Amino acid sequence: MDAYEQLLDLARRTVGTLTEKGIRPRPFAADDGTTVEGWCVKQLADHAKDEYRGINNWEEFRCTIDLVLTADGRFFSYTETWNNHSGTGGQPVHEHSRALRNESAAYLVAVGPGKPFAAVSTLLERLPWTAISYAPPRVRPTPVAPVVTVAPAPPTASASGRRDARSATASPPRSRSAVGAVLGFGGGLLCGCAAGFAAALVLGIALSIGGLDGDTVGVTTFVSAMVCVAAGAVIGAVSGWRTPAKSAR
Repeated sequence: MDAYEQLLDLARRTVGTLTEKGIRPRPFAADDGTTVEGWCVKQLADHAKDEYRGINNWEEFRCTIDLVLTADGRFFSYTETWNNHSGTGGQPVHEHSRALRNESAAYLVAVGPGKPFAAVSTLLERLPWTAISYAPPRVRPTPVAPVVTVAPAPPTASASGRRDARSATASPPRSRSAVGAVLGFGGGLLCGCAAGFAAALVLGIALSIGGLDGDTVGVTTFVSAMVCVAAGAVIGAVSGWRTPAKSAR
C-alpha cells in the first residue's frame, strides 16, 4: 500500500469516526449542478481585492477555497467567488459563483510541506475534534393573519313589517263614548257654575264700585255667569267624548 492509498484509507476511517460521533456533513453545491456532502478539512485560500478607480468605477473581489472530505472518502476543492463592481451608468453589479472539483493526488501533496500527504494526514487526524456538525438553517413560519369573523347584517324589515311594528307601538286609539260625553258634560257644568259664580261676584263688585245702577250690574253678572257655565259644560262634554278606551283585562 503506497502513501496515497494510505491517505485514502485514513480518509475512510475518519468518515466513520465523524459519523459515529454524530457530526453531520454539510452540503456543497456548484453552479453546474454538482453537489456533495462532507466536512471542511481546511480553508486553503482567502483572497480579497478592493479597487476604487474613480466615480462609478470600482470593484470588490473575494475568493475562498476549501478542502472538503466527502461522506464517501473523496477529496474536493470548493471555490466560492464574490465580485461586486460598477456597471453601466455606475449601477452596482453583484456576481457570485461556486465550483466543485474532485482533486488529484498531486493537488493533495501540495497542500503542505513535508512528506507526501503528510499535511493532509495531520488535518484528517484532527478533524474529528475540529469539525462542526452541520445544522440546517431554520425556516421561519409564515405568520398567519387572524381570522376576523364578520357578524351578518340584521335582516331588513319589509314595508309590511315596519307598518306592523309601528302599529304595535302606537298609542291606543281614543274611543268616542256617549257615557264619557255625559259624564264630562256634568263635570264641566259643575266647574262652569263655580267659575261663573266667582266671575259674577268679582264683576258685580267691580261694576258697583264703578257707579253703575243695579239693573245693569245684575244683567252683566248674569250673562258672565251663564257664559262660564256654558263654556264649562261644552269643554267637559268634549273631553269626555275623547277619553281613551280602557282595555279589558
